[in-house]
Amino acid sequence: MRFRPVPLSALTFLAVATVISIARADGTSGTAYYPNGDSALAVAECVPGDVCATITLASGDTIKVLTGGSGRCNPYVMTFMRYHGDQIDRVWSTPTDRNPDSSGGFGGPKCGSFRNTHMLVDGGVIDMGIFQKTDGAVFVQFFGGSDTPVKP
Repeated sequence: MRFRPVPLSALTFLAVATVISIARADGTSGTAYYPNGDSALAVAECVPGDVCATITLASGDTIKVLTGGSGRCNPYVMTFMRYHGDQIDRVWSTPTDRNPDSSGGFGGPKCGSFRNTHMLVDGGVIDMGIFQKTDGAVFVQFFGGSDTPVKP
């Protein structure tokens, strides 16, 4: 049997498709799907008061993830609003991580900076990362999912 080389363009397409699939599962634009039937969609960036992400649970309930301001030397506070149908079922908030404050030497005290934060949602099924861009905007990424919907 003689070896027939695959055209480079076909290999390139396959490699790009694989990278896009992997990246989407790790929070780029697109929905991340989880084996238990949950799905999660993040926006590119969010400022205080914006919805950063929407999580749809297998039960049909929805969780909206919003960010608040950080204030001086304070972490961002992420607010989670769980809806059952059109009714708010519960609301909770969790601060993001930040580096410790320092004495700062000659310049006086310095606030600790933002630190990338991971939060587990739905009993640990969804690993949600919260990150900050250089311009200060916050964005969310979801890890451990797939870009392919789960079949029931």
